Amino acid sequence: MSYVTYPKSFQCPQIKPYSLGVDMGLVRTPMQGGNNRQRRQYRHMPHIFRLEFVMEALDLGTWQQWINSFAYDYFILGLESMWSGNAGTITSPHIVRFISDLEVENVVYGWVRVRVQAELSPNQYALAGPGILTDAWIIGGTPAAPSADTIIAGTPAAPSMPEWISAGSPQNPAAIL
Repeated sequence: MSYVTYPKSFQCPQIKPYSLGVDMGLVRTPMQGGNNRQRRQYRHMPHIFRLEFVMEALDLGTWQQWINSFAYDYFILGLESMWSGNAGTITSPHIVRFISDLEVENVVYGWVRVRVQAELSPNQYALAGPGILTDAWIIGGTPAAPSADTIIAGTPAAPSMPEWISAGSPQNPAAIL
């Protein structure tokens, strides 16, 4: 799937008060004896960004027209998070969409501040590079008995979660992508 990219001519989100909340999806059950039981609700942790853009008031009209047309569907925006850290850069492309109203305030004459929240797409892993190592192996087969084009780890009634499987190599074993 292709996504629209946030224009480079527009203002980037401000460094401060940029913030990010990650829903770890923990469900904890107290036990009468021993440690609490704990499990995760989902594989892909929802990320909510609180963004702030500062721009000249004259640029607000063009910026907001683009936002109204594209930002409430998923688009690509350079942000900081665990995904950029994994990529080895300060910022990296993130697939996000805005999920709140725009709050616009006057900073000084001729300049405005716009605050908005954005959520990370569950498809962000597609841009993330290396996957989560599983230490599993997939046997490729031989010309007489090739491997299947489709791999379902599980049963037909309850297939596994991954959409793609990378077979890997001895140095880099299979990964969930």
